[in-house]
Amino acid sequence: MASPGEGLRDRRRRETRREIHTAALRLARKHGFGKVTVDMISAEAGVSPRTFFNYFPNKEEALLLGPKEVPPALAAEFVAAGAASPRVLLTDVTQLLVREMTDNPPERALMHDVFALADSHPPVLAAMLARIDGFQRSIADVVAQRMGQRPDDEVPSLIAAVALTAVRSGLERWSRAVPGSAADDSPIPYVERALDLLHTLSAD
Repeated sequence: MASPGEGLRDRRRRETRREIHTAALRLARKHGFGKVTVDMISAEAGVSPRTFFNYFPNKEEALLLGPKEVPPALAAEFVAAGAASPRVLLTDVTQLLVREMTDNPPERALMHDVFALADSHPPVLAAMLARIDGFQRSIADVVAQRMGQRPDDEVPSLIAAVALTAVRSGLERWSRAVPGSAADDSPIPYVERALDLLHTLSAD
């Protein structure tokens, strides 16, 4: 799914990134992650190793396709909404994350494989946790901008951590669930359910 205003070059880069990602997962399923090399992934994706390294620093990172930062357009819209209470900011952040996921929906089978590989291969888990940590810092940054605070201040950091934990919980449940209908192909209901539970637990 192309994002509004996405140019041809950006769209092609996004498609190439996804092709490398799916090639890495396909080879990991077929041969086992330990036997997969960057050269194998590059050949499977139809790109050169040099092109591979333009997109990913190593084979572990090639398995991860989630965002590294809040998209600039969504970040600007979020910050422009102005100051609000921490509870409202948490709600707005979770809505922002759902929107980003709607614009760039993951595939259930691919997500399932990523979580399975992370469970069984410590280097993949380390790469996943590093990606999550970086994305969390990006979320904390936009929350801090809206609050007039620093990203490492307590409230922005906590809001980012709580919101992203709920999203990850929903994604994991979705990736491991047995599809029950065509609508169940989307992770959004699972993520929204986790976010609703989060708000219920935090309610006065």
